Amino acid sequence: MPIHAIDRACTLFLGLFLSSATFAQNVPLTHDTYAAEGASKAVVLISVRWDRKWKCAGYENAQLRVLGFDRMPSQHAANDERADLLLDDAPLVMTKPAFDDYAFLVEPGEYALSRLQIKAAKSASDIRYSRVGRDRLLKDGKAQGGTFTAEAGEVVYVGHFYIDCYAEPAMWRYYMEGREAFDEYLAEWKKKFPELDTSKVKFRLFKSPYFGRDYELE
Repeated sequence: MPIHAIDRACTLFLGLFLSSATFAQNVPLTHDTYAAEGASKAVVLISVRWDRKWKCAGYENAQLRVLGFDRMPSQHAANDERADLLLDDAPLVMTKPAFDDYAFLVEPGEYALSRLQIKAAKSASDIRYSRVGRDRLLKDGKAQGGTFTAEAGEVVYVGHFYIDCYAEPAMWRYYMEGREAFDEYLAEWKKKFPELDTSKVKFRLFKSPYFGRDYELE
């Protein structure tokens, strides 16, 4: 990751340290929702690690707390409005060192990163909540942090998200590397949802100038 990109990414996280807000729930993929709306909506596969990353960029630990995306053009203005696709399952106390896998039905279109929250602890008594919202991530109505697309009838894998500790605690988009690893990931989804044609799942990563490297599955 180039130094200038790191600097810009870090700038996004500096500033406000606010507590978490309350958000509406997403539409999870179920057998019933897929049967009813799978043809007209898109399925997004996404994985997140919520555990604390220790010894992170000068902090005792850091933890991803909230990750949200708006369908573009965004219909939301204020930072505290709900995101169209929101992940905020980070536990307050007990965490596990593994990715949690999610599948959601969403309206087709382009989705932009619209909110992030990271908890960073210098010690048990010095804890900060870094919140980045639409005023920075959707500046002038344009996506600044990154986007992904999902069209009607598609099933799209957009990546694995976790903490990165290069310069400041920051969100980073990882991915399943190689066809074998991706096929194993899809096989687990096939067990949960036999009706999904996993052979047609799109490997279409969240693309960002700050929070992940480009990668194409061969």
